[in-house]
Amino acid sequence: MHSASGELDDAIVEPFEFSQSLHFLRGFGPMSGEQEFEGPAVTKAIMVEGQTVVFRVSESKEGRAGKPKLRYELFSKEPLGTYVEATMATRIAFFLSLGDDLMPFYAIAKKEDPKFYPLVEGSWGLHQVKFPSLLEISCWALLTQRIQRPIALRMKRALTERFGDSLELDGKTYWAFPDYTRLRDAKPNDILEATRNQRAMLRLTSLLSSFEELDEEFLKTAPYDKATARLQNVKGIGDWSSQFILFRGLGRVEKLQPLNIRPLAETIQKVYGPDGKTLDEINSTYGKWSGYWSVYLWASTMKN
Repeated sequence: MHSASGELDDAIVEPFEFSQSLHFLRGFGPMSGEQEFEGPAVTKAIMVEGQTVVFRVSESKEGRAGKPKLRYELFSKEPLGTYVEATMATRIAFFLSLGDDLMPFYAIAKKEDPKFYPLVEGSWGLHQVKFPSLLEISCWALLTQRIQRPIALRMKRALTERFGDSLELDGKTYWAFPDYTRLRDAKPNDILEATRNQRAMLRLTSLLSSFEELDEEFLKTAPYDKATARLQNVKGIGDWSSQFILFRGLGRVEKLQPLNIRPLAETIQKVYGPDGKTLDEINSTYGKWSGYWSVYLWASTMKN
Protein backbone atom coordinates (compact mmCIF):
# COMPACT_ATOMS: atom_id res chain seq x y z
CA MET A 1 0.00 0.00 0.00
CA HIS A 2 1.32 3.43 -0.96
CA SER A 3 0.37 6.54 1.02
CA ALA A 4 0.84 10.28 1.16
CA SER A 5 -0.51 13.11 3.30
CA GLY A 6 -0.86 16.86 3.39
CA GLU A 7 -2.80 19.81 4.77
CA LEU A 8 -5.73 21.74 3.35
CA ASP A 9 -5.65 24.80 5.61
CA ASP A 10 -4.46 27.18 2.88
CA ALA A 11 -7.47 26.26 0.71
CA ILE A 12 -10.03 27.18 3.38
CA VAL A 13 -11.95 30.44 3.26
CA GLU A 14 -13.44 31.16 6.67
CA PRO A 15 -15.96 30.71 8.13
CA PHE A 16 -15.72 26.96 7.72
CA GLU A 17 -16.90 24.21 10.04
CA PHE A 18 -15.88 20.69 9.02
CA SER A 19 -18.47 19.22 11.38
CA GLN A 20 -21.18 20.85 9.25
CA SER A 21 -19.72 19.23 6.11
CA LEU A 22 -19.72 15.82 7.77
CA HIS A 23 -23.30 16.21 8.93
CA PHE A 24 -24.42 17.22 5.45
CA LEU A 25 -22.55 14.33 3.83
CA ARG A 26 -24.04 11.81 6.26
CA GLY A 27 -27.50 12.83 5.11
CA PHE A 28 -26.72 13.07 1.40
CA GLY A 29 -28.68 10.22 -0.20
CA PRO A 30 -26.95 9.94 -3.63
CA MET A 31 -23.68 8.97 -1.89
CA SER A 32 -25.27 6.83 0.80
CA GLY A 33 -22.98 4.05 2.00
CA GLU A 34 -20.05 5.18 -0.13
CA GLN A 35 -17.89 6.58 2.68
CA GLU A 36 -17.08 5.88 6.30
CA PHE A 37 -17.26 8.34 9.18
CA GLU A 38 -15.19 8.08 12.33
CA GLY A 39 -14.98 11.04 14.69
CA PRO A 40 -14.13 14.27 12.84
CA ALA A 41 -13.09 12.36 9.70
CA VAL A 42 -14.47 10.95 6.47
CA THR A 43 -12.90 8.23 4.32
CA LYS A 44 -13.89 7.73 0.68
CA ALA A 45 -12.54 6.34 -2.62
CA ILE A 46 -12.37 8.14 -5.95
CA MET A 47 -10.59 7.44 -9.23
CA VAL A 48 -7.94 9.59 -10.89
CA GLU A 49 -6.86 8.65 -14.43
CA GLY A 50 -7.89 5.06 -13.78
CA GLN A 51 -6.07 4.87 -10.44
CA THR A 52 -8.15 4.14 -7.35
CA VAL A 53 -7.28 6.34 -4.39
CA VAL A 54 -8.82 6.26 -0.94
CA PHE A 55 -8.67 9.61 0.82
CA ARG A 56 -9.28 10.41 4.46
CA VAL A 57 -9.95 13.98 5.54
CA SER A 58 -9.75 14.68 9.25
CA GLU A 59 -9.73 17.63 11.57
CA SER A 60 -7.51 18.31 14.52
CA LYS A 61 -7.63 21.17 17.00
CA GLU A 62 -4.00 22.13 16.50
CA GLY A 63 -4.47 24.64 13.68
CA ARG A 64 -2.95 28.04 13.37
CA ALA A 65 -4.28 30.73 15.72
CA GLY A 66 -6.41 28.14 17.47
CA LYS A 67 -8.35 27.24 14.32
CA PRO A 68 -8.90 23.57 13.44
CA LYS A 69 -6.49 22.01 11.00
CA LEU A 70 -7.77 20.02 8.05
CA ARG A 71 -5.53 17.19 6.88
CA TYR A 72 -5.77 14.59 4.12
CA GLU A 73 -4.26 11.12 3.80
CA LEU A 74 -4.12 9.21 0.52
CA PHE A 75 -3.86 5.45 0.00
CA SER A 76 -3.46 3.47 -3.22
CA LYS A 77 -2.19 0.12 -4.48
CA GLU A 78 -0.08 1.99 -7.06
CA PRO A 79 2.57 4.64 -6.28
CA LEU A 80 1.16 8.10 -5.64
CA GLY A 81 3.09 10.34 -7.98
CA THR A 82 3.28 14.11 -7.80
CA TYR A 83 0.47 14.55 -10.34
CA VAL A 84 -1.95 12.21 -8.59
CA GLU A 85 -1.28 13.72 -5.16
CA ALA A 86 -1.69 17.30 -6.44
CA THR A 87 -4.86 16.33 -8.32
CA MET A 88 -6.29 14.65 -5.23
CA ALA A 89 -5.60 17.68 -3.01
CA THR A 90 -7.35 19.93 -5.53
CA ARG A 91 -10.30 17.58 -5.92
CA ILE A 92 -10.78 17.19 -2.17
CA ALA A 93 -10.78 20.96 -1.70
CA PHE A 94 -13.32 21.31 -4.52
CA PHE A 95 -15.43 18.41 -3.22
CA LEU A 96 -15.72 20.21 0.13
CA SER A 97 -16.03 23.69 -1.49
CA LEU A 98 -13.31 24.94 0.83
CA GLY A 99 -12.74 28.08 -1.27
CA ASP A 100 -16.31 29.40 -1.11
CA ASP A 101 -16.57 32.80 0.57
CA LEU A 102 -19.91 32.67 2.41
CA MET A 103 -19.88 36.15 3.92
CA PRO A 104 -21.80 37.85 1.06
CA PHE A 105 -24.49 35.16 1.34
CA TYR A 106 -24.65 35.60 5.12
CA ALA A 107 -24.88 39.38 4.80
CA ILE A 108 -27.84 39.14 2.40
CA ALA A 109 -29.69 36.69 4.64
CA LYS A 110 -29.15 38.83 7.75
CA LYS A 111 -30.18 42.10 6.11
CA GLU A 112 -32.91 41.06 3.67
CA ASP A 113 -34.26 37.71 4.86
CA PRO A 114 -34.57 37.73 8.66
CA LYS A 115 -36.96 34.76 8.68
CA PHE A 116 -34.32 32.63 6.99
CA TYR A 117 -31.31 33.89 8.93
CA PRO A 118 -31.82 31.48 11.88
CA LEU A 119 -31.23 28.62 9.42
CA VAL A 120 -27.96 30.28 8.44
CA GLU A 121 -26.94 30.52 12.09
CA GLY A 122 -27.87 26.87 12.62
CA SER A 123 -25.51 25.73 9.85
CA TRP A 124 -22.87 28.42 10.25
CA GLY A 125 -19.69 27.51 8.39
CA LEU A 126 -21.32 24.94 6.08
CA HIS A 127 -19.70 24.86 2.65
CA GLN A 128 -21.71 22.71 0.27
CA VAL A 129 -20.37 19.19 -0.30
CA LYS A 130 -20.44 18.42 -4.02
CA PHE A 131 -20.30 15.25 -6.08
CA PRO A 132 -16.68 14.14 -6.51
CA SER A 133 -16.61 14.41 -10.31
CA LEU A 134 -18.48 15.78 -13.31
CA LEU A 135 -18.92 12.26 -14.69
CA GLU A 136 -20.44 10.90 -11.49
CA ILE A 137 -23.01 13.68 -11.09
CA SER A 138 -23.88 13.54 -14.80
CA CYS A 139 -24.52 9.80 -14.54
CA TRP A 140 -26.57 10.30 -11.39
CA ALA A 141 -28.66 13.04 -13.01
CA LEU A 142 -29.54 10.61 -15.81
CA LEU A 143 -30.12 7.59 -13.57
CA THR A 144 -32.62 9.35 -11.30
CA GLN A 145 -35.02 10.55 -13.97
CA ARG A 146 -38.46 9.05 -13.36
CA ILE A 147 -36.83 6.33 -11.26
CA GLN A 148 -37.16 5.84 -7.51
CA ARG A 149 -33.99 6.62 -5.58
CA PRO A 150 -33.40 3.05 -4.25
CA ILE A 151 -33.44 1.75 -7.83
CA ALA A 152 -31.15 4.55 -9.02
CA LEU A 153 -28.75 3.76 -6.17
CA ARG A 154 -28.77 0.09 -7.17
CA MET A 155 -27.90 1.04 -10.75
CA LYS A 156 -25.14 3.37 -9.61
CA ARG A 157 -23.71 0.64 -7.39
CA ALA A 158 -23.86 -1.85 -10.26
CA LEU A 159 -22.00 0.56 -12.56
CA THR A 160 -19.39 1.09 -9.85
CA GLU A 161 -18.81 -2.63 -9.33
CA ARG A 162 -18.79 -3.37 -13.06
CA PHE A 163 -16.54 -0.55 -14.27
CA GLY A 164 -14.98 0.94 -11.12
CA ASP A 165 -12.57 -0.48 -8.59
CA SER A 166 -12.20 -1.03 -4.86
CA LEU A 167 -9.50 -0.78 -2.25
CA GLU A 168 -9.45 -2.32 1.21
CA LEU A 169 -8.21 -0.15 4.04
CA ASP A 170 -8.28 -0.99 7.75
CA GLY A 171 -10.54 -3.96 7.09
CA LYS A 172 -13.11 -1.95 5.09
CA THR A 173 -13.68 -1.99 1.34
CA TYR A 174 -14.08 1.33 -0.45
CA TRP A 175 -15.51 1.44 -3.96
CA ALA A 176 -14.58 4.21 -6.41
CA PHE A 177 -17.06 5.28 -9.08
CA PRO A 178 -15.39 4.78 -12.49
CA ASP A 179 -13.78 7.73 -14.18
CA TYR A 180 -13.94 8.41 -17.90
CA THR A 181 -10.86 6.27 -18.64
CA ARG A 182 -12.85 3.29 -17.34
CA LEU A 183 -16.28 4.13 -18.78
CA ARG A 184 -15.45 5.53 -22.21
CA ASP A 185 -15.12 2.09 -23.82
CA ALA A 186 -18.15 0.59 -22.09
CA LYS A 187 -20.39 -1.19 -24.57
CA PRO A 188 -24.13 -0.44 -24.56
CA ASN A 189 -24.89 -4.08 -23.73
CA ASP A 190 -22.52 -3.93 -20.74
CA ILE A 191 -24.23 -0.79 -19.45
CA LEU A 192 -27.64 -2.38 -20.00
CA GLU A 193 -26.55 -5.48 -18.12
CA ALA A 194 -25.49 -3.32 -15.17
CA THR A 195 -28.46 -0.94 -15.08
CA ARG A 196 -31.18 -3.31 -16.35
CA ASN A 197 -32.85 -0.23 -17.77
CA GLN A 198 -33.04 0.52 -21.49
CA ARG A 199 -33.64 4.26 -21.09
CA ALA A 200 -30.74 4.63 -18.66
CA MET A 201 -28.47 2.73 -21.03
CA LEU A 202 -29.35 4.98 -23.97
CA ARG A 203 -28.79 8.15 -21.98
CA LEU A 204 -25.53 7.01 -20.42
CA THR A 205 -24.30 5.97 -23.87
CA SER A 206 -25.13 9.45 -25.18
CA LEU A 207 -23.28 11.02 -22.25
CA LEU A 208 -20.15 8.94 -22.79
CA SER A 209 -20.09 9.58 -26.53
CA SER A 210 -19.99 13.36 -25.98
CA PHE A 211 -18.36 13.63 -22.55
CA GLU A 212 -15.04 15.01 -23.78
CA GLU A 213 -16.90 17.80 -25.59
CA LEU A 214 -18.50 19.01 -22.35
CA ASP A 215 -15.19 20.46 -21.11
CA GLU A 216 -15.40 20.80 -17.33
CA GLU A 217 -13.48 24.10 -17.26
CA PHE A 218 -15.88 25.58 -19.81
CA LEU A 219 -18.88 24.47 -17.74
CA LYS A 220 -17.36 26.08 -14.64
CA THR A 221 -16.55 29.43 -16.22
CA ALA A 222 -18.76 30.04 -19.27
CA PRO A 223 -21.88 32.22 -19.07
CA TYR A 224 -24.58 30.18 -17.35
CA ASP A 225 -26.84 29.91 -20.39
CA LYS A 226 -23.99 28.68 -22.58
CA ALA A 227 -22.92 26.08 -20.01
CA THR A 228 -26.54 24.94 -19.76
CA ALA A 229 -26.88 24.68 -23.54
CA ARG A 230 -23.75 22.54 -23.82
CA LEU A 231 -24.98 20.11 -21.18
CA GLN A 232 -28.34 19.86 -22.88
CA ASN A 233 -26.68 18.53 -26.01
CA VAL A 234 -26.57 15.23 -24.13
CA LYS A 235 -29.67 13.09 -24.62
CA GLY A 236 -31.73 13.15 -21.43
CA ILE A 237 -30.20 16.28 -19.89
CA GLY A 238 -32.85 18.99 -19.71
CA ASP A 239 -33.42 22.10 -17.61
CA TRP A 240 -33.51 20.40 -14.22
CA SER A 241 -30.60 18.05 -14.88
CA SER A 242 -28.35 20.77 -16.27
CA GLN A 243 -29.01 23.05 -13.28
CA PHE A 244 -28.41 20.13 -10.93
CA ILE A 245 -25.08 19.27 -12.55
CA LEU A 246 -23.86 22.87 -12.60
CA PHE A 247 -24.90 23.44 -9.00
CA ARG A 248 -24.18 20.22 -7.11
CA GLY A 249 -21.29 19.07 -9.27
CA LEU A 250 -19.51 22.23 -10.35
CA GLY A 251 -20.43 24.65 -7.58
CA ARG A 252 -22.37 27.15 -9.70
CA VAL A 253 -24.82 28.50 -7.14
CA GLU A 254 -26.13 31.48 -9.12
CA LYS A 255 -29.42 29.88 -10.10
CA LEU A 256 -31.98 28.12 -7.95
CA GLN A 257 -33.36 24.75 -8.96
CA PRO A 258 -37.11 24.06 -8.83
CA LEU A 259 -37.90 22.84 -5.32
CA ASN A 260 -40.61 20.26 -5.82
CA ILE A 261 -39.57 17.95 -3.00
CA ARG A 262 -42.10 17.75 -0.18
CA PRO A 263 -39.75 18.13 2.84
CA LEU A 264 -38.35 21.33 1.32
CA ALA A 265 -41.82 22.73 0.60
CA GLU A 266 -42.82 22.02 4.20
CA THR A 267 -39.68 23.70 5.51
CA ILE A 268 -40.31 26.77 3.34
CA GLN A 269 -43.80 27.04 4.87
CA LYS A 270 -42.38 26.76 8.39
CA VAL A 271 -39.84 29.48 7.66
CA TYR A 272 -41.94 31.95 5.71
CA GLY A 273 -45.53 31.12 6.63
CA PRO A 274 -48.37 29.53 4.67
CA ASP A 275 -47.74 31.55 1.51
CA GLY A 276 -44.07 30.56 1.42
CA LYS A 277 -41.75 32.25 -1.07
CA THR A 278 -41.45 31.84 -4.82
CA LEU A 279 -38.26 30.93 -6.65
CA ASP A 280 -38.36 34.32 -8.36
CA GLU A 281 -38.41 36.02 -4.96
CA ILE A 282 -35.47 33.94 -3.72
CA ASN A 283 -33.47 34.60 -6.89
CA SER A 284 -34.25 38.32 -6.62
CA THR A 285 -33.10 38.43 -2.99
CA TYR A 286 -29.96 36.31 -3.19
CA GLY A 287 -28.83 36.78 -6.79
CA LYS A 288 -25.75 34.70 -7.49
CA TRP A 289 -26.03 33.12 -4.00
CA SER A 290 -29.48 31.62 -4.60
CA GLY A 291 -28.11 28.08 -4.68
CA TYR A 292 -26.61 28.43 -1.22
CA TRP A 293 -30.06 29.35 0.08
CA SER A 294 -31.23 25.87 -0.98
CA VAL A 295 -28.13 24.21 0.53
CA TYR A 296 -28.94 25.72 3.90
CA LEU A 297 -32.61 24.85 3.48
CA TRP A 298 -31.60 21.22 2.83
CA ALA A 299 -29.23 21.25 5.79
CA SER A 300 -32.05 22.38 8.10
CA THR A 301 -34.19 19.38 7.08
CA MET A 302 -31.32 17.04 7.94
CA LYS A 303 -31.24 18.43 11.48
CA ASN A 304 -34.97 18.05 12.17
